[in-house]
Amino acid sequence: MKNNSAVRRPLVKLSLDEDKLRKVQEVIDPLMLTDDQIKRVMETLSREMKLGLSRDESMRRQTSLQMENTYVRELLNGTENGDFLALDLGGTNFRVLLCEMQNGVCKSLSRNYNVPVSKLHGPAVHVFDHLAASIHNFLSEEKKLHCRFPLGFTFSFPMIQEGLKKGILVTWTKSFACPDGKGEDAVQLLEEAIARRGDISVDVVAVLNDTTGTLMAGSYLDKKCGIGLIMGTGCNAAYVEDVLNVDKWIGSHRGSDVVIDIEWGAFGDNGSLDFVKTEFDQVVDKNSNHVGSFTFEKLLAGHYIGDIARLVILRLVEDGVMFNGKISNELKTWKSFTAEHLSDVERDSDNDQANSWQAVRDLGLESEASKDDILILRYLCSALSIRAAQLVSSCCSVLLKHMKRSENVIAIDGSLYKYHPKLHDMITAWLKELVPSVESRLILAEDGSGRGAAFVAAVAVRLSNAAGDK
Repeated sequence: MKNNSAVRRPLVKLSLDEDKLRKVQEVIDPLMLTDDQIKRVMETLSREMKLGLSRDESMRRQTSLQMENTYVRELLNGTENGDFLALDLGGTNFRVLLCEMQNGVCKSLSRNYNVPVSKLHGPAVHVFDHLAASIHNFLSEEKKLHCRFPLGFTFSFPMIQEGLKKGILVTWTKSFACPDGKGEDAVQLLEEAIARRGDISVDVVAVLNDTTGTLMAGSYLDKKCGIGLIMGTGCNAAYVEDVLNVDKWIGSHRGSDVVIDIEWGAFGDNGSLDFVKTEFDQVVDKNSNHVGSFTFEKLLAGHYIGDIARLVILRLVEDGVMFNGKISNELKTWKSFTAEHLSDVERDSDNDQANSWQAVRDLGLESEASKDDILILRYLCSALSIRAAQLVSSCCSVLLKHMKRSENVIAIDGSLYKYHPKLHDMITAWLKELVPSVESRLILAEDGSGRGAAFVAAVAVRLSNAAGDK
């Protein structure tokens, strides 16, 4: 790791007096990883991936990675034909889509819906009845009620997949707090809701999460795509694995490959990443909805990175280093500094710092702010961006090495990656340094959770038809 192309420290020049500079660096610099820490992250992920694929349950219990078998055995090959529905449930806002495939080329249309607040805390059956009603509304509006469609169901909640169309809900997350549904098959719940209506002809052929969908959407854009990555409010990855390495997959299975959903948002839940956690990460965890869970995600994802920055600023204010020691109510308020603020600050330069000043205004500290404070804010946001790039790159490099391809494309979706002005270039540089033997590229694959679900359905139908012809 001697190449200097990968950014290790913020390029923002801190023109501070010696004492203030020392205090700033003492607080902020430990957020960024050393080369030794990056190497250790890579070694840890590699070891835990192997444990997660083991047939030995005692070995699987040692890893923080689910390494879920998605049962998606192929990506798109350009011969898919037909019309496919997708139901994309990732939060309170969800979508129904129709994708028309002709020789692998997709035309799609979609409608947005939302889950009423009243259903978020009630029985799970009410949620699924609402989903079925929305599918009916979509087909009615598009005058397609007379048609029968295969449907891919993106269910972006932790689940244990037991088949291509069987996903057992582990726990509700986000704003959902239904008292039941855990331990039940999400596909069965949806199918029962559809059957209760009796007025729509839909066959649920696959269930997946947004990460698998992003990989599939990536394969639509580039046939060399082998990895799907989410960098949004959360973080996760899926990749194409050789079935011979999936030791825990007992029974017969066709084909040579299968998509594995790593669920690396939880990487480190067993303590294996404690060596990179700072005091600020610990505070974020203690104040989160799921204490002790989603360790990796909390280090960099959009839902948390703004509060990490806010906590660092709060510490520096308490130390008298920033904003004349003035603590505003906004600075003490969770979510007052967001991933969007961080990305905006990262767009600033020495000649234009308008976004940084706006972030300071949003924190209620403009009257106390100095040029030094703006520099420190920019330095902090750069440091957290570097850490995000280091962590994601170190983990992606493990996948690139493991897959042993000379070329590999990583499809990425998510607001943090999409709107951050520097993450793409930083991750690209780190991957070239960490895995110089692989020619890797990053592509933005939007709507993996939507069109990606339809693509999985299309592949499922293609493979089913091919099997029936034999």
